[in-house]
Amino acid sequence: MAGCPLILRREIYLQGPDATDLNTIDVWTSETSLAPHIADKIWVVYIHGGAWRDPNVDSRSFAPAVEVLSNSSLRDSIAGFASVNYRLSPYPSHTTDPSSPDDKSRNVHYPAHLMDVSRALLYLDEKYRIQNRYLVAGHSAGACLAFELNDWFLSGNSLPQPACILGVSGIYDLEAFIDAHSEIPAYRALIENAFPEKSLWEEASPNKSDLSKTAKWQTARAIIVSHSDEDELVEKAQASHMLRRARMAPSADEKVHFLPANGAHDEIWESGNILAGLITKSIEILWSSSKGRSIAT
Repeated sequence: MAGCPLILRREIYLQGPDATDLNTIDVWTSETSLAPHIADKIWVVYIHGGAWRDPNVDSRSFAPAVEVLSNSSLRDSIAGFASVNYRLSPYPSHTTDPSSPDDKSRNVHYPAHLMDVSRALLYLDEKYRIQNRYLVAGHSAGACLAFELNDWFLSGNSLPQPACILGVSGIYDLEAFIDAHSEIPAYRALIENAFPEKSLWEEASPNKSDLSKTAKWQTARAIIVSHSDEDELVEKAQASHMLRRARMAPSADEKVHFLPANGAHDEIWESGNILAGLITKSIEILWSSSKGRSIAT
C-alpha cells in the first residue's frame, strides 16, 4: 500500500428479502492490493462492539485504526482492511437513535449477529480470497463474535479459516459477566436483550465452546486475547476465562498469547493508536508463528 491512497467502499454482503441496511462491510484497499502477486499479504477484518445493540458503534469505528495502520511500517504487508456491520438487538431507550419495532435491522437476537458476521466472511472470501490469510479482530461484543465463529449455522458452507484471532476487551462468559456485575441490573438486561434464551448462554459463551466442534479460533495459527487494566466496563476475568479455554487447544503453548492494552473501554478503538498497536503486535506474533512474513499455506 506504500504510496497508494486507500480506497474506501461500502459493500453489500447479503442480497434479497432478508437483507437490511446493516448487512454491509466497509472495505479499504489500494489498487495494487488486489493484484494476484500479493496473495500472501494479510487482510485485517474487524468486528465492532457496542453491546450487540448500539447504533453509534458500527463499521466506522475501525477507521481511526485503519488510518494509523495504513501509515505504519506494516502497510506493505497488508492486502486490505474490512469492517463488518451486522444486525443489532433492540435499543428502544437509546437517547438519540432509538430502535423501532418494525426495523428488521435492529430487532434481532443471538445467533443473528453471528450469522451476519459469518455471511460477511463468506462474501469476503468469495471476492478477495481471504482463506488462511486474514486476522479477525473484535472489540467487546465483537470479540465475543470473533471467538464464536464456527460452521454450525451455515448449511454446508465452511467459513474461511482465519490465520489469527484477536479479542480485545472481550465478553467470553455471559453468565460470569452478569455475576461479576450483579449489583448493576443493566448488565443482566444487556445480556438478556441480545441473548433472551438463557438455555443458549453456555453455547454462546466462547470460553465454554465444545473443543470437539472446532470453532474457528481453535485452528488459528495465533490466538490472542487482550485486555486493559483501565477498562471500566469489562472485568479482566473475562480475558482469563478465554485464555484458560484457549490453552486447551492443540499446540496452545505455541500459539496462545495475552497482550496487555491500555486505555478505557471505548478509548481503545476511539484513539485508533491503541487498537492499531494491538493489531500490529498480533501480526508480528503471526509472522513469528509462521516462521517468516509469508502467511500463505
